[in-house]
Parts: sequence; C-alpha cells; structure tokens
Amino acid sequence: QPPPDDGIYWQVNFDRFHQHFRDQGIVSAVANRMDQPSSEIVRTMLRMSEVTTASGAPHTQPLSSNEIFRSLPPGYNISKQVLEQNLSLLADDPLQFVGKSGDSGGGMFTVSILWEPPPAPALSCHSQAALAAHARFGSRCARIFRLLLRKRHLEQKQVEDFAMIPAKEAKEMLYKMLSENFVSLQEIPKTPDHAPSRTFYLYTVNVASAARMLLHRCYKSVANLIERRQYETRENKRLLEKSQRVEAILASMQATGAEATQLQEIEEMITAPERQQLEALKRNVNK
Repeated sequence: QPPPDDGIYWQVNFDRFHQHFRDQGIVSAVANRMDQPSSEIVRTMLRMSEVTTASGAPHTQPLSSNEIFRSLPPGYNISKQVLEQNLSLLADDPLQFVGKSGDSGGGMFTVSILWEPPPAPALSCHSQAALAAHARFGSRCARIFRLLLRKRHLEQKQVEDFAMIPAKEAKEMLYKMLSENFVSLQEIPKTPDHAPSRTFYLYTVNVASAARMLLHRCYKSVANLIERRQYETRENKRLLEKSQRVEAILASMQATGAEATQLQEIEEMITAPERQQLEALKRNVNK
C-alpha cells in the first residue's frame, strides 16, 4: 500500500529565514542609532507584521500606537508615553526607520524595509563598510569614508576641510581607497571637450559596489581558509590516522574492562611532541 504521506514533500522556507535575518539587522541598527527601548518597539512591530507583510514589501503593515502598546512584552517596562515619544523620534529621524501616516488616533506607523527611503538595512551596510575601511586603512581613512557617506559627493579640497586632514595625507588616503574600490571618482565636465581644467572631480561612495567588493573578499577569505584546512589535514594525515587507531583501541579495551596500566600503555603510543602537534592541528582546523 502507498504510505499515508505519499505525494507530500517538505522544503526549507528560505524567504522566511532571509526575513528573519533582515529583521535582526534592522533591530540592531535601530539600537545602535537610537536606544534599546526604540529597538524593542521596532522588534515588536516587525513581529506583529511578519506574517501579514510580503517578503518583498517596501514596508510593514500599518499599525496604531495602541496596537503596538498592547503587543509589547511586559518585561520591557515601556509606558504608553515612552512608546509615543520613541515612535515620534523614529518617524522624525532622517534615516526614516519608521514611517507615519495620518494623525488621527495617534497615527499609523510602519517599519521601512527596502532601501528607498533609506532605512535600517542601508545604515547597517554603511556601518559595516566603514568598519572595513577602518580595519584596512586606519581611523583617518574611516573618517573620510563616513564623511563621503554622509555628504554623498565632495571635491578633494572639501574632503580636506571637512575631515580636518592635511592636503597631502587626504590625497594619499583618497587614492588608496580609490585603488581598492572603497570610493569612486565621478567626473562632471563644464564643457563638452572634457578638459581637466574645466572638470569637477567628485569623490563618492557607491555603496552597492563597495558591498559587492567586500562580499567578494569574504568569499575569497572563506575559500583560503578551506584550502588551508585541507592542506593542514593532508600534511598531518599519518598522525591523524595513528591518533584514530589509538582511540579505537582504547575504546575497545575500555569496553572489555581493561586495567588502567594497559590503557596507559596504549595512550603512550602517542608521544608528547605528537600530542602537541595534534593539539596545534586541532586549534588550526577549528579556527
């Protein structure tokens, strides 16, 4: 007879996982930008809308402040007044984490999800790219990078003035970041002949391009780690096989009730230097 579940198949809902990780990123970005109560309010709004909002929707379903207040977990200790203050601050913030429509009954609130208008995912991407610039080039380059993120387009002289960095250093830092695709250069000619003397050269950050570059580097790092792990395992193959044989012998002898002295003799088949080598190999492989 056919089984009762014949024709019924199960699969992982990847969209749901992506939505979950995206929501986590939004809550973290709000906590970094605002404060913990604001992030808990946004977390509650996302949880209330997670089933009713489509995965590709630009924002969540509208919610009233009364609905949000009733859904707040009691452990947060957020009063109605604090909730309304935080919702107003979130709606007034330039990054527009939360959108507001209408004023009747306190208004309806939504959480921005997609990049336009620039909500939490954009801020999270900006902060990660700035961290990468800081790690690679140092704090002064990171200052220039964050400045370009905020001002969008700047000439070299403006970068020097705003960042308060000497001209020579600022020029070197900009060219260094330009060569590694952290920033890009946009030419705006005043005349059709594109003469350098009559052209504006504006530095900017193409966030999508920088994110792709960083993602590519992450993949490359992971590939290098996998290669290194395989190399370490190959180089120590004989020692690993010996260790596995000794462990198998010990397990079988323990099962048959062998004496402690016999077990110790078996353990001593692996010398102290070999044991140290195994420990080092284990640490490297785990890394």
